[in-house]
Amino acid sequence: MNNLPPLNVLLSERENPFSGWVAVDEFEDLFSSFGNSRIVTTTRRRGLQGLAGKVKNRLVGPYRTVTDLENGNLLLVIARAPNDLKMLLSIQNVRKKFRYIAGYVIDSYFTENFPSVTTHYDHIFSTTQEGAEVVKSRFGTSSSVLPQGFDCLSWACLNDTRSIDLIGFGRQPPTYHREFQRAFHTQASPLLYLHSPIGALNGRAVWDERPMMLKLLQRSKLSLAFHLGVEPQTIRPRAASFVTSRWFESLTTGCVVVGKRPLGRMSEQLFGWPDALIELPNNPDEAPAAIVDLARSIDFLRKTRARNVIEMTCRHDWRYRIRDIYEHFKLELPPALTEQLSSLIHRLEILRSAA
Repeated sequence: MNNLPPLNVLLSERENPFSGWVAVDEFEDLFSSFGNSRIVTTTRRRGLQGLAGKVKNRLVGPYRTVTDLENGNLLLVIARAPNDLKMLLSIQNVRKKFRYIAGYVIDSYFTENFPSVTTHYDHIFSTTQEGAEVVKSRFGTSSSVLPQGFDCLSWACLNDTRSIDLIGFGRQPPTYHREFQRAFHTQASPLLYLHSPIGALNGRAVWDERPMMLKLLQRSKLSLAFHLGVEPQTIRPRAASFVTSRWFESLTTGCVVVGKRPLGRMSEQLFGWPDALIELPNNPDEAPAAIVDLARSIDFLRKTRARNVIEMTCRHDWRYRIRDIYEHFKLELPPALTEQLSSLIHRLEILRSAA
């Protein structure tokens, strides 16, 4: 006899892993580890050409059909961008299969790209206030803000042994990057600037390299983070208010974050404690000197690191976000999630005693 609760399903497009989305993959993995949950993947169809092809494309939808999917309680569609909410169309008779249908939109600052299928959802969780407001006003669909998070329980680190003075990963403003290279990539400089440590951008290797990246952060004093409006490049979005995953990762692993804070209320609400984000000078020429001063401020780094790690573990673990999703739909929390939420409280006690 099966005594398991009704199934919860995460619908995801993760068959082709990309380094920029590995943080969201971790959320999916963690969610699926609690209770009777599983991840179901779909892939994009190859679009047909010609007039007849375009008509068929509209009829069958952009994603391949998901088959052999049992009925369940909650379907959570993980949309990297708003248009990915169309993944819902890959499940036939979806309304008969699930009691609740929700979407979680990560890059929700692309507000013009929310599709008409948004009206088919019971609720949309958005990482930005702008996204949540557009969903409500344009489609009449219930929506709320659910920020990104991080696995603080696993990666929170107060270690003061940090041999990397400054780390920059992913896209960085070119002018600042050149100034840091000029200043620190010399024999005369005692500071180490480690940049571009990410090796694989695509494929399953990104999951293998992910722990290495996080361990590098645990050994770094300062981590660079600039909002997306600083020296935007052609392929780079210009959402200056958006808070990317690097803030969550850097602060939790014990880095002091330096760069340019995202504009607007969101970053203030998420990281509202002193020195959570330290501004670098507007003139990139002056930034290396500011880094040198910070790297030498051992007591300041230690105190700031401790505050960052404690605040992150208190506020921004992915388990809190998962709890919020369950509670929104008044679903009973899985015992494993409850246990790990208790472990977070215990972890906080240890961090506070060690700080």
